[in-house]
Amino acid sequence: MDLKMPEMDGVEATKRITNKFPHTKVIILTSFADRDSVLPAIKAGAIGYQLKDIEPKVLVETIIAAVNGNRMLHPQVTNQLIAHVATDTEPVKSIDILTIREQHVLEQITFGRSNKEIAAELHITEKTVKTHITHILGKMEVQDRTQAALYAIKNRWFDT
Repeated sequence: MDLKMPEMDGVEATKRITNKFPHTKVIILTSFADRDSVLPAIKAGAIGYQLKDIEPKVLVETIIAAVNGNRMLHPQVTNQLIAHVATDTEPVKSIDILTIREQHVLEQITFGRSNKEIAAELHITEKTVKTHITHILGKMEVQDRTQAALYAIKNRWFDT
């Protein structure tokens, strides 16, 4: 089950499937390992959670584990669950997860600048700005540029 689908998200689909067919085993196979994706999926009844970059052998092992009633989770997912249980808060990320250029782009976002304005300020193309933003969102495990900016401001990543 993927998490991002056009008609209904994977969490809701997992909930409906496991409620209607309790013996059905649902494995999440997605690109998202952030806490906001992992926890709802597991709570919805997913028995496995793997990222799309796993080896085929691991996917087969995950399916076999699920059939046998055992959970098998991607290491990044396990880390998210352990962090949640251990602290019940999201571990604070360091600005060092971003490249210098990504830091510059994020700083411009915190100033409220558009992609076009960021491109002009940093002397790069708008397409390059969009690529950097995609990388920033993935590394920070947030859904959009507003969340990224708020996180950076809250954690005092920049002198703004």
